Amino acid sequence: MSTTDRVRKLALLAGSVALTVAVLAAHNSPAAAYELSIYASTPAMVWGGVAAAFLSGALVAFTARVRSGVWAAAVGLVGGATLTVFGLPLLRGYEFYGVGDSLSHVGWAREIAAGAHDPTNLLYPGVHSLTVFVGRVADVPMTQANMVVALVAIPFVFLLFVPLAAELIAATPRAYTVGLLVAALFVPINNVSVHPNTHPASQAILLFAFLLYLALAYTTGDLDAGRGDESRDSAGGRGDRIHRSAGGRGDSTASPWLVLGTGTGVLLVLASAAVVFVHPQQALNVALVFAAIAAVQFLARRFAANRALAAHRPLYVHTAVLLAVFFAWTPRFDRAQGAFTGTIESLVQSGPSAGGVVSQRSASLTVVGGSLPELFGKLFGVATVCSALAAGLLGVGLYRRYRDSDALVGYVGAGLVPVVGVFLVVLASNAGDMYFRYHGFIMVPVSILAAAALARARNWAAHRGAARAGAAIVVVLLLGLAPVGAVAIHPSPYVYQPTKHVTAAELDGFGSAFEYREDGVEFAGVRGGPRRFVDYHYGTERARTTLSFPGYRDAIPPGVFAAGNYTDAFGDPRYIVLTERDYEREVGLYGGFRHPESGFSAFETAPGVNHVRTSDGVDVYVVREDDA
Repeated sequence: MSTTDRVRKLALLAGSVALTVAVLAAHNSPAAAYELSIYASTPAMVWGGVAAAFLSGALVAFTARVRSGVWAAAVGLVGGATLTVFGLPLLRGYEFYGVGDSLSHVGWAREIAAGAHDPTNLLYPGVHSLTVFVGRVADVPMTQANMVVALVAIPFVFLLFVPLAAELIAATPRAYTVGLLVAALFVPINNVSVHPNTHPASQAILLFAFLLYLALAYTTGDLDAGRGDESRDSAGGRGDRIHRSAGGRGDSTASPWLVLGTGTGVLLVLASAAVVFVHPQQALNVALVFAAIAAVQFLARRFAANRALAAHRPLYVHTAVLLAVFFAWTPRFDRAQGAFTGTIESLVQSGPSAGGVVSQRSASLTVVGGSLPELFGKLFGVATVCSALAAGLLGVGLYRRYRDSDALVGYVGAGLVPVVGVFLVVLASNAGDMYFRYHGFIMVPVSILAAAALARARNWAAHRGAARAGAAIVVVLLLGLAPVGAVAIHPSPYVYQPTKHVTAAELDGFGSAFEYREDGVEFAGVRGGPRRFVDYHYGTERARTTLSFPGYRDAIPPGVFAAGNYTDAFGDPRYIVLTERDYEREVGLYGGFRHPESGFSAFETAPGVNHVRTSDGVDVYVVREDDA
């Protein structure tokens, strides 16, 4: 064993110990109360261990022989460190993670588990069904099962298939390592419309990496070794397969409609259909990508029959199956039809433009001490770098007129065209911040192309006698971007957002308030009513159809909150629930911008307001005019 090998193994050992210590430290320091920032509340030992593990794993993965045991261990160490950061709420013992939509999705999952709601009557039952499956198999509460799905299982799929897709496109030995480090940035997560917590659109976006890899692998036949190509089992091994992927040695003799003869084709059909049940909107985006690739393949077969691209297996069947499942499933739901109609109407009606929304939020950011350029850099700085790299690779391919080795780059570039077009349409409409959801989707292929660009750049430098310099530049760039990406995975004051921590006391406090409330007395709360907790406790479907919960969405007007004149404002009796999360968000993060500290203090002295229930971090007040 050489000295270099010993150093690599010692580095892996040190990194593994560091990661183990980090995981144990996180597990042994559970959140005792609401945490405004998961980053600040997590012990420094955790961050030190994760950083050491990631750094040692990355350096060894870049220097060890590809596909060796040492390389595989290094890749596993990088993936483990990344998942530790993404799954930190689970490790830190959070009761739940995701105070908004996520609680409603758990409410649906609880109804499905109890047999009170048929998943086929839900527009996107995929994540909910997975939650129920994990909960039953592991015998854990639905809150924990849901976090396992959103914070571990689906991010793992993203981490696995982004580097595989990058390797397929770049066709260079180090592409997988580069792809893994790019995937670890989780560029699609922007915490505006794509989130780490349970949010089916976000989970579908991350799963797109799996679908895109399968699509590219199917076209080239990369996974179907031994079918019609004896060279796939030749002594050249993986090098031949990489060359085949880049060069496009597909099976031109097979029928373009025959997909059941390959395992990859069958798997892609099933996965394409399944994504509809995770989130139909994202499934339609996938269909647009597949349709664009299929169109390129059709044109290549018709007008460039001698090119390797024309010999690839086409995606006609998969595109047709995906669209068929989408149109068979989605129109059954009024919500889907309403979303489509609303987007069309927003194009022709006046309303707040994207520029107006940005200006408004920029003004709010300035008040709390931030700025739009600063926030953009924090949320989208890494995405901008990756976009530039992807654009460079597409530009090189275009300059070379997409020769055979650029075929897969051309596919991904073609797939981006219709999705970017939809993004621009939504951006021009008055559809809120929906365009950030399309941005997240676009960032999946952009991440793959960026990784392929870096891998090819490193390979280009190696062929010109600058292997070490090229590798050093790539490593330094990716390791420099890693902490920038890591601190933006979870919402925190760093990006002017509170962590989406839900404590056990908060769930219990709302549950007690609902159980012992007077019939007919409405609720109200800071920035909105208790609807998410109503969804969780009563079941989301019941809450939205038959429950008629009083004050389901009612918010305390900011002016009333600041003045404390509740009896004049409400007239009828009201329950008001204040949580530690409300106080930390409004006072600790936003400095009392809309809800000042004096407003929280006034509840103890305001006329007609009585403190009727308290628990750790949850206080329930009742407002009655006759008590004033």
